[in-house]
Amino acid sequence: MQLDGNLGRNAGTQPWTLFDDIRVSKRVYFGERFNMDLIADVFNIANRYNVSAVSPLCSSSFCNAGEATAAYDPRQFQFAIKLNW
Repeated sequence: MQLDGNLGRNAGTQPWTLFDDIRVSKRVYFGERFNMDLIADVFNIANRYNVSAVSPLCSSSFCNAGEATAAYDPRQFQFAIKLNW
């Protein structure tokens, strides 16, 4: 049995992923029955490049196995106001 190629072991695995999301909220009261929530969310606060897919392909002419083919979103902010009555 002959094995062709020089692809290393675990070449199709992806690097570790770090999700560091944070939420801050504050409730403001306007009497007994009416209040308001102020909400701020930050996703990927460190703005780290997180790989979501890795190429497992290797052919006779080229080999790109182990290279990143997709990534998660960069840092994002989200703000909200929620009214309760």
